Amino acid sequence: MSIPSSDLNKDNCVFLMVDHQSGLLQFLPSIDPLQLKNNIIGHARTAKAFNIPVIMGTSWPDGPNGPTMPELKALFPEVEVIDRPFVNFWKDDASRKAVEETGRKKLVISGLATEVCAAFPAISALRDGYETYVVIDACADFNPLITQVTTQRLAAAGVIVTTWVAVLAELASNTQENGVHIGRLLSDHVGQYYAAMNNFIGVASNADEVKAGLGLTGNPPISAVGV
Repeated sequence: MSIPSSDLNKDNCVFLMVDHQSGLLQFLPSIDPLQLKNNIIGHARTAKAFNIPVIMGTSWPDGPNGPTMPELKALFPEVEVIDRPFVNFWKDDASRKAVEETGRKKLVISGLATEVCAAFPAISALRDGYETYVVIDACADFNPLITQVTTQRLAAAGVIVTTWVAVLAELASNTQENGVHIGRLLSDHVGQYYAAMNNFIGVASNADEVKAGLGLTGNPPISAVGV
């Protein structure tokens, strides 16, 4: 297991979003499609929230892999998607140069599929002295077994395997300063958090009225039986 030299922060990392293409989304069912879409967009919006550089690439966009997800292109209209002939993102001169020009040594990588589009550049960049993270739930494969095997391969090689919410939390670091990003992104892209946030907002805005109406005067407000 690899231990990173430092925490992720907005100044030391770059997001590589590799081959998030509309065609690939249709035939990589290891994650529920709606959940996968939310994970990818939530992860991308994390970069947007913290002004982190994003590099996007595609492979075989004119073939069955299809073009980059339109949601990502809309989110980053200023980012030129690099179409490459190489399977491995890291073997493509234009893609690697785009990373080098950021001057950042921590690469936060996601891609479709995990076993190739995320794993290959993660391991290749690791050899070249970069710290590499793979956001496993913003990736997908032909079946869950492939993801499991790839996760083991990545971890054994020294890649840091993580999730998009963990990346968000690590970048946010301080809830007093960055809680707005956590609250907004989790509410938008994690169904359970959306329900909890709605409940909190509804209850908080009516808490005094509810307590008065039910005659709850204890501390905590719901009185214990027999007290």
